[in-house]
Amino acid sequence: MAAVTSLVLSSCGAPEGQSNGGSAGGSGELKIACSQQEAFCQKMTEAFTKETGIKANHVRLGAGEVLARLKTNKGEFDVWSGGQAENHLIAQREGNVEPYVSDAASKLPAEFNSGDGAWSGFYTDSIGFCSSEKELDRIGAEAPTSWDDLLDPKFQGKISMPHPATAGVGYMVLYTVLQKFDGDQGKTIDFMKKLNNNIVQYSKSAATSTQMVGRGEAAVGIALDSDCAQAKHEGFSDLKNTYPSEGTGYEVGAVSLLKGAKNVEQAKKYFDWILSQQTQDQFGDVPSFAAPTHPDAKLGEDVPDQKSVNKVTWDVSQAADKRQELNSLFESEVKSSGEAK
Repeated sequence: MAAVTSLVLSSCGAPEGQSNGGSAGGSGELKIACSQQEAFCQKMTEAFTKETGIKANHVRLGAGEVLARLKTNKGEFDVWSGGQAENHLIAQREGNVEPYVSDAASKLPAEFNSGDGAWSGFYTDSIGFCSSEKELDRIGAEAPTSWDDLLDPKFQGKISMPHPATAGVGYMVLYTVLQKFDGDQGKTIDFMKKLNNNIVQYSKSAATSTQMVGRGEAAVGIALDSDCAQAKHEGFSDLKNTYPSEGTGYEVGAVSLLKGAKNVEQAKKYFDWILSQQTQDQFGDVPSFAAPTHPDAKLGEDVPDQKSVNKVTWDVSQAADKRQELNSLFESEVKSSGEAK
């Protein structure tokens, strides 16, 4: 990720309902497991400390890494910030989340809160098709605007997407295609087999697909629209993002209070803080290209407007339930059926 410039987030007072000053409860610094880009993790951790007076530090980890560490080292972290809500739900089912209903959560649309306080969402973005206009011109193709467009023979060996087993966005693609076919797993796997013929590489991380497109190593990357915007911001100026007209999947980036937290009150204050409009107004300044979930928060420049995106029905609970089964089917029936790496 490009180095973030000297921008420092606003140092205004704590959000409504909070007070500036030292930590309450617990004996050490707030420990945050952060599953967003490092620059965002760093800037928001610094801003939280500056605005509340609570010392905090973070460790940047992918969602899968957090889930693994929660199993083996309970109490290592107080709060989990970022990563898809499905992963937070899995952590709850494994006994690693302490339910907490923040007053700030009531200001968010219902889709950004779990019903039982397991998690709340503080950012959102959607799956799109991130294309290189130069590569499209070279192969004589149009930017895809439907899932079926991806099967065009012109895209053979020209599409990149994250691997479902290593990147949450890859699994989001599987679950989205499942919704396209009204829950029919057979049709879903058949589609993915056909798509596999056009895949040049299944990347290990979500952002890698957009970077490959930017470098001309692929014509289209199936990726989050925020990652496409991020790559364009980093200098890949010929990228454009389109969405499937029949509907696309979307991410709810969540925060949850972790069971065994040593600094519970500080963790709750972070939870409240990250959901507030005042905090989410700052996302675009980091810059982060995911959209805030607070309906009144400011949308940063070049952040894709999620209100205009046609989205499939997204059931967080079902998405969590289906993860292992769909990933296993992908490995056994799709990945082994073609030559994509």
